[in-house]
Formats: sequence, C-alpha cells, structure tokens
Amino acid sequence: QVLSDQPLQIPGNSSGRLQFAHWLTDASQPSGRLAARVLANRIWHHLMGRGIVVTVDNFGRTGRPPTHPELLDYLASRVLAHNWSLKSVIREIALSRTFQLSSEHNEEAQAVDPENTLLWRAHRLRKSPEALRDTVLHASGRLDLTPVGSTVAYLGDQATAVGANKNRRRTDYACRTVYLPVIRNDLPEVLDVFDFADPHVATGGRPETLVPAQQLYLLNSEFMMAESIRTAERIMNDQLDPEGRVRRMYGLILNRPPDSAELADMTEWIRQTAEQIKEPSEAAGAKGDDTVDRVTQAWALACQALFASSEFQIAD
Repeated sequence: QVLSDQPLQIPGNSSGRLQFAHWLTDASQPSGRLAARVLANRIWHHLMGRGIVVTVDNFGRTGRPPTHPELLDYLASRVLAHNWSLKSVIREIALSRTFQLSSEHNEEAQAVDPENTLLWRAHRLRKSPEALRDTVLHASGRLDLTPVGSTVAYLGDQATAVGANKNRRRTDYACRTVYLPVIRNDLPEVLDVFDFADPHVATGGRPETLVPAQQLYLLNSEFMMAESIRTAERIMNDQLDPEGRVRRMYGLILNRPPDSAELADMTEWIRQTAEQIKEPSEAAGAKGDDTVDRVTQAWALACQALFASSEFQIAD
C-alpha cells in the first residue's frame, strides 16, 4: 500500500499502527488473505511439528512451496470465518483424524513416503522448554497457574550488563514459564539449553538440537534435583503401597500407568536403591529420620530418571 497510488489515511495524532493492523487483517484485501495463510501455517506447524509450508519463517516465493495447498487455503478460510480466533482453528485441527494419528512406524508407508509428506503418521514432537519446565512443576505439585506481574521490572538498571545480577536468571518461580524474565543476552539456563527462540529476532520455527548439555541439565541441575525430591515427597505423602506409588509416579510424570514389567522392575529397583544409599551420620540417625531420608532419596532418583527419559521429553 505504501508503494501504491492510494493515499494513506492516517490521522495526525496517530502512529499509524491501528491503521496498519486494520489493513493487515482486512479479508477483502490480498494483505488480509495472505496474513490468514501465514497464521494458519504457523498454527499447523506448532500442532503438527511441521508446517504445510516447511519454511515457516520464509513464507513466499523464495521459500518452499506448500505440500498441501488446498489444505492451507481451507485453514486460512477458517481463520477468516472464525474472525481470527486461534482457539477455533486449533480446536478444528485437534479434532481431526490427522492430528490424532500415532507416530507408529509402517514399513509399507515408509517406502512410499519416507519424509511423511502425506502425513500417514504423526511427527514425534519434543517438548518446548516452556512445556518441559511446566510439566516438571506440575508433577511436583508446585505449578502456579495464576498470572503474575512482571518478573523483570524489579531488576531495574541492574539487568543491563551480562552477569550484573544473578537474580535475573532465577527459575525457581513456581509460575508458568511464559512469565519468566527473558533477558535477551542472558537467557535462563532451562530456556537456553532446550532451544528457546532467539529473542533478538522474530522466530516462527525454532531450531531443534539434541546435545549432551540437555541430558546433563536434566540429571545435574539444581532445579531438576529439587523438583525430583518434591515429586518424591508428594508421592510419599500418598497412603499407598510401593506398587501404588510407582503407578502414581508414572501417572504424574509420563501420564500413563506402567506395564507389568515396568511396575515390577521399578518397585524392586527403588527397594534396592534405598538399601544401598549410604547410611547417614549417627547424629542424623538419632533423629529417627534415616530410613525416611534414604527411601525419599531413592524415590527422587526414580523420578529424576523418568524426567530424563526420552518418553518424557518427546510426545509420540
């Protein structure tokens, strides 16, 4: 519109942003129809693991063509029909057969379509750092769903230099990860390790890496060890037998019950681990809490092992 012969009708007391938003979302104009297609592609990308236009951040002639152009046009029409409601479009996709497919391998389909372009199975999706941290807090019973105020404002000028204030990298808030402070040049470790988007630029599709630092974080970070202990204590507070606690642990962390082999193996492993953990000092034993400490530690190790499993990190 800037390059066209049409004059821009922008009041003198306005920045022009409202007029730009109206132009961008005007379904009667090519700009609105293009924006709807871009939005529909990004929704599909986040739900399915791959966009209809694979190059999510390069939607156009220099990017990849859509694998299913008719589907993209249909979803864009639904975006416009629902008055740009993301929830309505997400609901429609989530209720579809394609979304509900499993990621189970099929040799015959693999031979015909090795890249799964035709969507004969679901893509395996790794949890985002936000979802991973929130799931850990939910398992330990600490996740606070209440919206919070700014976790950055209190830092003031202290947040202007790298390493100037360690508080800005805190992740011990029990709030959802979306409310954590994001200092552009100094991300919290849990975000940095698990491929958080570069906050310096607008990013539609995040890179995905699989590096040792991610497993080391799950096994050695203070956050993971503390939340594993809290999860173990939550399980221990339930008046259940050992097998019942194992079922509870699998339900909290993996959202499924263990099979018979897992139930027997995990129950026996926790029992043996509790016996093998080093006895506390005599002073600690005099308090009568040595057995509780050892058992809780064993359950915490089991919880942390499940948190570090690929099943916890990847949705099939």
